[in-house]
Amino acid sequence: MSFSFSRRQFLSLISFVGIGTVVAGSAPFLGNLLVSKAEAQEISEEVYKGRKYRIVTNQTQDPTGNINNTFDTSKQLFLDDKEIRIIRNNQTDKYMTPLLFGEFNSPDEIAKRLIDQGIKFPIGEVKLDPNVD
Repeated sequence: MSFSFSRRQFLSLISFVGIGTVVAGSAPFLGNLLVSKAEAQEISEEVYKGRKYRIVTNQTQDPTGNINNTFDTSKQLFLDDKEIRIIRNNQTDKYMTPLLFGEFNSPDEIAKRLIDQGIKFPIGEVKLDPNVD
């Protein structure tokens, strides 16, 4: 069984499909079903001792946000626009980072401790000395 369309029938079919896609894509109820990444995040921006830090909380339930239900990685810390990896231990409700030893009560406490320690990040790429192994 073969279908043969005239050029006019084919063009009207294509335009019908195109218009249907545009109408369905702009339907008002679809806007409530789809959540953009920016809407799914809560951002807290602070300044401490002249340095800006942000805490971004991912509101979507991402399966990669939890590791064995023990650690939660849904919060991100940005210091001077550089990401600092932090995790929360769900059992102790404390935060940890590989940059500092110990556990902290909040991501704010980690950011303030890093600023107090005077940690700075390179602006550009760090060039390594070829003479040093």
